[in-house]
Amino acid sequence: MNPNPKILVCDDDETICYLLKEQLVEKDFSIDMVYDGKYAIENMKKKNYDLLLLDLKMPIMQGEDVLKFVKEYYPSIQVIILTADTEIRKAIDCIKLGAYDFITKPYNFDELLLTLKRAIEHRDLLFQNEALTKQAKQHRASRIIGNSPVLNQLIQLAEKAAKSESNILIEGETGTGKELLADFIHQHSTRRTKPFVVINCASLPDQLIESELFGYEKGAFTDAKTSKPGLVEIANGGTLFLDEIGEMSLNIQPKMLRFLENGEYRRVGGVNSLSSDVRVIGATNKNLLEETEKKMFRRDLLFRLNVITLVVPPLRERKEDILTLANFFLESKSPIRSPRKFDEKAIEALMQYDFPGNIRELEHIIERAIIFSDDNIIHPEILFLSTKKKKPALVKGNHNENNTEELSIDDLERTHILKVLDLNGWERTRTADQLGISQKTLYSKIKKYHLEKEL
Repeated sequence: MNPNPKILVCDDDETICYLLKEQLVEKDFSIDMVYDGKYAIENMKKKNYDLLLLDLKMPIMQGEDVLKFVKEYYPSIQVIILTADTEIRKAIDCIKLGAYDFITKPYNFDELLLTLKRAIEHRDLLFQNEALTKQAKQHRASRIIGNSPVLNQLIQLAEKAAKSESNILIEGETGTGKELLADFIHQHSTRRTKPFVVINCASLPDQLIESELFGYEKGAFTDAKTSKPGLVEIANGGTLFLDEIGEMSLNIQPKMLRFLENGEYRRVGGVNSLSSDVRVIGATNKNLLEETEKKMFRRDLLFRLNVITLVVPPLRERKEDILTLANFFLESKSPIRSPRKFDEKAIEALMQYDFPGNIRELEHIIERAIIFSDDNIIHPEILFLSTKKKKPALVKGNHNENNTEELSIDDLERTHILKVLDLNGWERTRTADQLGISQKTLYSKIKKYHLEKEL
C-alpha cells in the first residue's frame, strides 16, 4: 500500500466525517473532508486522491452523480459508498457504475479498514497492469549477463545506487543495455513491488510525450473523450525510466524539471497541480554536458537528474562477455528442436569484432546467422562481420564461397531489415519490435535504403 494514501470523505453528517478522520489518521491515512458532492468535485480538481468515501444522500449533489463524474474524469480514484441499510439496492447499482465496494452505516471500523486496504491494492494493481501492458512489446532479459571485471564493478555500483532514493543518469552507447540496468536498479530498490514504467523520449512528438508523461483531462484535445492518468501517475511509488532523455525537447524539459524538483505536475488541459512519488532514472547515449553548451539541454535539469551517474561500458571494453552473450542469444533464439552452436572460427571472428552497435548488434547478428544457417553449426561467413565497403547486395539462397562477399555495415543492415520485413509480410509494427527499434526509426531506414516490397 502506498505511504499515507490520500482519502476524501464526502458525507453531509459532520459527526461521521470527524470520526472517520480521527480513526483513519491514526492508521497513517491523509484525510480531507467535505459535506456535499459539489465540494467533493471541487476538491478532486485540485488534489490527487487515492480513495473517495462517498455518502449517497446529500443536500446539493447526490453521491451517484459524483460517482459518475469520478468514473468519467478520474477513473483511478477508488470509490467506496457509505450507505444506510435502506439504500443497499442503490449501493449495488453504484457498484455496477464503477464503485469499488460499499459499507453500511453504522460501520464496523475493522471492516472499513480492510475494504480501504483492498481498494488501494486494487488501484495499485490496475496501475501495474497498465504499466505492463505498455511494456508488453518491449523485451527485457531477466538478468544482466556477463562476468567481466568492468561489468561486475558496474553492478556493485548499481546495487549501492538502488538503495538510495536519488535520481540516476545512465550513460552509454546505443545498444549497451541501459534499460536493463535501470530495471536491475528498480528490482534491487525499496520500490521493487511498484511499477517500473518506461518511456522512450525519442519515439514520440512533443504533444504525445507530454500527454503520455503527465496524462490529460477530458476535452484537452479532439480525441480526449475521458481523462487519462499519465505515466508519472501510473508509476506512483515506483520508478520512471526516461530512455534517450537527451532527445527530450526544450518545450518539455521545464515541465520535467518541475516534476523532479517537487513531484508536482499538471495534466494536459488541466489547471490544477497534482503530485506523484516517483524515482526517475534517465538514460542517454549523448554527452549531456556538451548538449547544455549547445543550448540543447537545460543545465538545471541535468544537475537535478544526475545525482548519481552510472556509465555502461561498450561491448568492446568487456570482451570477456562476448561469447557468454553470444551463446545466450544462440540458445534463446534457436528452434527448440534444432539447437545451434558456433564453430571455432566463428568464435574467433566474434572475439575479434568491435561491435559498434554493442549488445543489440550482437543479438541481431546471432538472429541473422540462425536465419541464414544451413545446418546446426554457425560458421563465420554467415556472421557477416566485415566492415569493408562494397556495393549493396542482398544475400539470398545457400551460403558458399561464391556469395560470401564482404559487405559494409549499411549493406548488412539493409539486407537484415529487408529480410525481417519480408518474413513479417511488411507488417511494420511487428518488424520494428523484432529489430528492437521504433516504428519511426524503421520508417527512416526504409526511406534511407529505398526498400520496396517485392510483388
